[in-house]
Amino acid sequence: MAKSLSMTFLNEDGKKSSITLNNVKNDVTEAEVKAAMDVILAKNIFTCDGLDLKTKDSAHIIERNSSSLSVK
Repeated sequence: MAKSLSMTFLNEDGKKSSITLNNVKNDVTEAEVKAAMDVILAKNIFTCDGLDLKTKDSAHIIERNSSSLSVK
């Protein structure tokens, strides 16, 4: 099962912006996600519509299952 992490931030205007990471390790913790989001904010390396990200909004682990179908 593939897992991804979606982290949502608010910019200076309060607009939401998400960053998604694929292939997240199975045992990622809430504390690790919070710490990663804090680093993203502290380093100020991403913008949304030209405005800095200012606060954490939410984070979600997304799990996807895939099944191949024979259609030939």
